[in-house]
Amino acid sequence: MLRKPEHLTATAQRRMDLRYPDLGAACADVAQLRQGGYELVGTWSLAQILDHLNMSMQMTTDGAPFTFPALMRPVMKLMFMPTMRKGKPSKLRGKAPQQLQPALALDEDVCVNRFYKLAESLMDPSTPFVSHYPMLGRLNREQWLLLQQWHAAHHLSFVVPIAST
Repeated sequence: MLRKPEHLTATAQRRMDLRYPDLGAACADVAQLRQGGYELVGTWSLAQILDHLNMSMQMTTDGAPFTFPALMRPVMKLMFMPTMRKGKPSKLRGKAPQQLQPALALDEDVCVNRFYKLAESLMDPSTPFVSHYPMLGRLNREQWLLLQQWHAAHHLSFVVPIAST
């Protein structure tokens, strides 16, 4: 959940330390950030972060039009699943695949509302999930939800609440 930041200069030091028990907690943080004000310590706007997360969450139910090489997926799964289970940030840095890059001009309200709706849908046990994630291969429901919670925490860690004085 959200904690007040200390004002440090390096982006990595200014990011939030987030771990979400479920996507509802991520939704609550987004609402709190919007109500209380926030500072961005990354390169994407809140709307872009949510657009990226929305595309990723949509892949949980609709699948993806791309995939990583078959030999790479089990290796990536072995590397990432323990990190996600512990709620740790990834040490790997890189750009999101082109298909998951957010648009430049987005309506924040639209992105927020879609984020809430997708999170609610994914938390509904009757929502069917696809069996494969492009980077990690076969995932069960628990792993899909863990991935989306971890992914939301990673990106929302760049949105820091403004410390009240």
